[in-house]
Formats: sequence, C-alpha cells, structure tokens
Amino acid sequence: MDSLISLIIFTLPGLLAYFWINLFGLTPTTKRDSSEVVALSALLWIPIVSIVLFIYQILAWVSNWEIIDPSFDVPIVKQDWMLMGGKIADINKLSDNIWFLLYYVVSSIITSFYVARWVSNKGYKFLMDKVNMVREENGIAPFSSKTTVWNEMFLGNAGQIVEYCKVEDVNFSLIGSLVNVPRAHEVEKGIVLDGVAHWTRVMEYYNVPVDKVYIDTSTGVTIKIYNLEGALEAQSLFNERLENGSISLE
Repeated sequence: MDSLISLIIFTLPGLLAYFWINLFGLTPTTKRDSSEVVALSALLWIPIVSIVLFIYQILAWVSNWEIIDPSFDVPIVKQDWMLMGGKIADINKLSDNIWFLLYYVVSSIITSFYVARWVSNKGYKFLMDKVNMVREENGIAPFSSKTTVWNEMFLGNAGQIVEYCKVEDVNFSLIGSLVNVPRAHEVEKGIVLDGVAHWTRVMEYYNVPVDKVYIDTSTGVTIKIYNLEGALEAQSLFNERLENGSISLE
C-alpha cells in the first residue's frame, strides 16, 4: 500500500504530463529509455504538484473559516483539511486520507493536461527558439519545429496526394490520397491510400509537379508528395473530360 501511495504522490503527475505531451505530438526522435522518462517526469512533477498543493492549501485555509466551518464532518468539504507547513512529512500524513488522495489524483489529471498543453503550444517553441539562436551563432543549422522527419512530412492536418514506390523496383508504384499514417514510433510504417485507381488515371493524363519526396534510406521506400493545388486542378480537368466523353475508363 505504501508503494502505491508513493507512486500516486511522487510519480503519477509527471507521468501523466509526459503522456499528454506525447499525445499532443511532441514525440522524441527515438524512443526514450526508462531513465530518461523518469528524469522528464520528475521535472514535470514540480509545476504540477506545486499547482495542486497550492489549490489544496487555499481550500484548506478557506475550510477553516469559522463562518463556513460546519459542525460535522462532510466529505471533501471538511474531512481533515489540514493546513500544510511546507514539509514532505505533511504530504505523507495527508496521504493516509482517502479524500486527499482522490483530490490529488483528479487534480493531477486536470492540471497535468493544461501544463502539457502549455508545454506543447508555447513552452517547447520558446525553448527551441533559444536553442536555435545558439545553434545559428555556432554556425549550425537550426532544428525544425517538428521532432521527426516523419512528423514533418505526414502528420500535418492537410490532404496529400502521394505516390508510393521503391528504389529497387522502378515499375512498381501506387498513387492515391493519403488518409491514414502511423505515429512516429510505430515499428511498421503502414499507410492507407484512397482512390488509387482514380488518381492513377489522373496522373496518366496530367503532369502534376512533385513538391517533396520522402526517402527511407534503410528500406528504399520512396513517397512522392504531389502539389495539392495542381493535383486538384488536374482532377477537375480529368472529371470534365470524363463527363464530356473525351476520356473513357474502359
């Protein structure tokens, strides 16, 4: 039981924040080992617990006002709302109270979400700006705003028309609308293409420029990303010719 309480008090808030940050898209270039996760969780634990205990201290202080203090115990309202004295022993003493643990867990979930949101939206950008400033002063190219090349290329919130092919097989290719891609650290980089037959026909009739090419140097897989405006314009022209009968699908 003591191990469980220690896990909740000293580990849960930081791990929750780390979990949220990964969900928000700030995935590292490689999977972190356990020591790195522990170190990051410990750093994130500090602001979260500071906020949670600060709010608790205010509630405990208000609950001791004689004007609102009920004459009987009411769970959450007056169930051992002990004022903290700034010692770790106070947390250990409060951890024996189930109501405090319930408050601590719920508050940690909510607070960790907003702390992670701030880190993902503003904190990370601020840090990267400072790091890139030093890198540029040292004559080194700045980091991208995205944490991995895969994220940079495919995890944006925009439609993409792509061509999948392999370096060793120049005759094999698939063209379609990219609708599903894996996360950065999924072992299998499976993708889902929609409208393969349709987009293959469109590209046979029109020469759409390629904006970028993703090359996996370890497997030889190549994914060409077509200019979206050009692809949509080519599709409109193709559909018009199809309706006029100048193009046949047979």
